[in-house]
Amino acid sequence: MKKILFIIFSLILTSTLFAQKEAKISWKELNDFHDLVSPVFHTAEKGNYSTAKDSSYLLLDRAQKLNAAPLPAGLATATYKPLTERLVLETKDVDAAVKAKKTDAELKPLLHKAHNTFHEILGKFKAEKH
Repeated sequence: MKKILFIIFSLILTSTLFAQKEAKISWKELNDFHDLVSPVFHTAEKGNYSTAKDSSYLLLDRAQKLNAAPLPAGLATATYKPLTERLVLETKDVDAAVKAKKTDAELKPLLHKAHNTFHEILGKFKAEKH
C-alpha cells in the first residue's frame, strides 16, 4: 500500500512540475523578442544597465521583426498590430536614449515601458491559449 501511495504521489508531483514548466509559445518572433528582453530587463532591474545599452539595437531589431512577421493563425490583426507597432516605437526610444548617452535613470522608464508592452502582447497571446 505504501509503495502504491508513493508511486501515485511521485506521479502527481512529476506531472505538476512538468505542467509548471513554461513551454515555448508558438510565435517564433515573440519567443525571439522574449529571449532577448528577459535578460536585458532583469539585469537592468538589478541596477545593471550595461546589457540594455549593449543590446538596445537588437531589441529594436527584434521588435521590428515581430511587427513585420505574419501573425499566427487565429490572431486578430486589429488586436496585435497596434501593440507590436507600439513596441517598435518604445524600443526605438530605448535605442535612441542609449545612443544619446542618457543616464540609467532616464533609460529606466523607457525600458520598463517596452517591457510592459511586451508583457501585454504575451498576456493576450497566452489568454487566447496559443
